Amino acid sequence: MEFFETKIIDIVKETSDTYSFKMEIPEGMTWTAGQHTFWKFKDHQVEEGDRPIRIFSVASAPEDGFLMFTTRIAEFHTSFKDILLKKAKVGDGMLVAQPKGTFAIHKEYDKSLVIAGGIGITPIRSILRHMQFTNDINHTVTVFYSDDRGEFAYTELFNDMKEAMPNLDLHLISNRDEFTSKVDKYVEDNKNEAEYLIAGSPGMNNMFEAKLKGLGVSEDNIKIDNFMGY
Repeated sequence: MEFFETKIIDIVKETSDTYSFKMEIPEGMTWTAGQHTFWKFKDHQVEEGDRPIRIFSVASAPEDGFLMFTTRIAEFHTSFKDILLKKAKVGDGMLVAQPKGTFAIHKEYDKSLVIAGGIGITPIRSILRHMQFTNDINHTVTVFYSDDRGEFAYTELFNDMKEAMPNLDLHLISNRDEFTSKVDKYVEDNKNEAEYLIAGSPGMNNMFEAKLKGLGVSEDNIKIDNFMGY
């Protein structure tokens, strides 16, 4: 696998245990909003037995002018994430592979519903940011972003987006019943006129895929971010 070399230019604490790592865009590297890729340290070594490479969504849009991933670092974590938490600093080198994946909003639909849970919001940030930069106001996007703890990443940016994008309807939800009931109501109102993007843990993805199909949504209308590195 070929890797590009880059370096960390900023580290942002998004919530109590969620961090964004911004990097320079390596020369020759391109990506599409919503994609993911492989990352590894250049200046640090993980513990023996730990995987040296991780998959993260690219949370930045190409138009942001920087490369970024965001990850949650729970109390119990791998040595890879321990390096991110305690050792990684601005100026450190990172290695990143060419991004891949097809998770995206499709313009053949007039509207899209995004169902995002926890750290699953990362590819959605990239997609929405790309829409904002390209002034895409003709496609209506509704986002239900859930976090049981009520800790949401990118809140300041999302507030700015809601002001700038009249076609964006974004809801931050910390109650599971409210989360599912909002999805139910959206499906009732829109059925197969809309596209449905699901981004969260594997369990959440499976649950909402089954729910949407049970409510009559066609499989062709459902797009899932199968995030292997969750």
